[in-house]
Amino acid sequence: MNIVFDIDDTLYNLMQPFQLAHEKFFAAQTSVDVTELFKASRHYSDIILAQEKQGLITPEDTFLRRIQMTYQSAELSVSREEALLFEQEYRLRQREITLFPCMEHFLNACQASQIPMAILTNGNSKGQRNKIAALKLERWFDNSHIFISGETGYQKPDVMTFRNIENKLGYVPEDSWYIGDTYDVDIVSARQAGWHSVWFNHRKRICQTDTLLADIEIQNTEDIRNLIPRLSSL
Repeated sequence: MNIVFDIDDTLYNLMQPFQLAHEKFFAAQTSVDVTELFKASRHYSDIILAQEKQGLITPEDTFLRRIQMTYQSAELSVSREEALLFEQEYRLRQREITLFPCMEHFLNACQASQIPMAILTNGNSKGQRNKIAALKLERWFDNSHIFISGETGYQKPDVMTFRNIENKLGYVPEDSWYIGDTYDVDIVSARQAGWHSVWFNHRKRICQTDTLLADIEIQNTEDIRNLIPRLSSL
């Protein structure tokens, strides 16, 4: 059995840096709940990353456009200068991120059981590397087992992101598990690649397909602690 992890909102609470930046700059200007704004930002992030890959937007403008589109959905116009200030605060708060306690326990359990592990994440190299450093993920993952779309050229939901890992690490689809929080980007693409998957649905999002494509769905973070026996039994 091999286990591969997403990073953002899977290993740590991605909403916390966003919420702190929102409270500093825009909370007084909109009544839209920050949770809904955060969900919108995740949706637009995937759109913007796809546009960046196609060369339609520069890497420097990806976060700026994501913030502008997020607040536009709440009928709030955000200038370039305001978006840049938001980004500075967001990046500052990202340095303070910590692992979900349940995930730290699970990573330790996998390591103790000598289960091969890797990371597969979308995003630019600098941003994801900063998160990896802040979370101290080198305690569990060798650099050769870290796959970032901005470095590999393969971006979820493209199944080549999974094939690349198989080629580099010798993983076999039927023995491989992917753990992620985003249904269409993480779970659907893992299923298309022939991998097993765990949908870490702690945001309690609605399934987007008629039949759940994840082998396991977890909504309570504490359920992660006892996940190894469930993976081994399937």
